Formats: sequence, structure tokens, C-alpha cells
Amino acid sequence: MKVERYLGKYGGPVFTVKPDTSVAEAARRFGHPTGGKRFSVSVVVDDSERLLGIISLGDIAHALGLHEEAAAKMQVEEVMTTDVFTCRADDVLEDVLKGLAERGIRHAPVVDDGKLIGIVARREALEFLYQWAQVDVDHLTEWLFSSHARY
Repeated sequence: MKVERYLGKYGGPVFTVKPDTSVAEAARRFGHPTGGKRFSVSVVVDDSERLLGIISLGDIAHALGLHEEAAAKMQVEEVMTTDVFTCRADDVLEDVLKGLAERGIRHAPVVDDGKLIGIVARREALEFLYQWAQVDVDHLTEWLFSSHARY
């Protein structure tokens, strides 16, 4: 199954910040839901929505541990992860999940020509695949026990 199909159901708002956002402001924004959802990561983009990095609550906690109060005044670009695992809408969702598992991470921004178009979240993607598989099993079971089956 392609990532684009997943985005059709879970392609809601993506929490983004600009690289010059302060760590304190990013932390405050994590506390306020975007589109009714709380996020544990934010994708860092420029004014053209080009992916620059990703910042997590863990990145913020790490910065606070290293820099204490000074971390609050730092900019997101100083603490964000820049080596980001990304995917495209035409990638196979199962392959993206494998990539997430291999890297021990939970999110993969979806990009098209370097621009952010969505995000794959491991938990939601697994839930989506489970629901899709269940519908397929239900459909097959219905067909097997219907008048279509001859034996």
C-alpha cells in the first residue's frame, strides 16, 4: 500500500515550526493541540515549506539538560535533528514502517521535491494497515461463505 493512501485518511495538519523559532516557543506550541491533535515532533520548514529538520520533545529535553535555562533562548535550528528519514507519497507504507523500525524512530515526514506534504506516524500507520487488513479479511470471509463459493 502506498503512503498516499495513508495520507488520504491521516493526512491532517502537520505541526511545523520555523528554524528561528525559540526553543521556549516551540515547547509552548507542543502544549497546544494543532487541529485537535497533540504532537511529539515538529517538522522544521522554511518559508517555502522545504524540510530543514525535525525537533522532538526529546530534543528539547536534551537541550535543557545540556544548556539549562539558556536552552529556552536558543533557536530550534540549534537543537533540531537535520539527518531526517523521509519518504514520498509513492513509497510503500510497509517499507516506510520498516525504515522507522530500523532507525528506532516514530515519524517520517512525507516530501515532494523537498517540500513537506505530510507525515507518517508509526502508530497511526500500523492502525491504518490493521484496519485495511481486517476489511480485506472480512470481505474474503463474506465471499467464501456466500453463494459464490461452490464447494
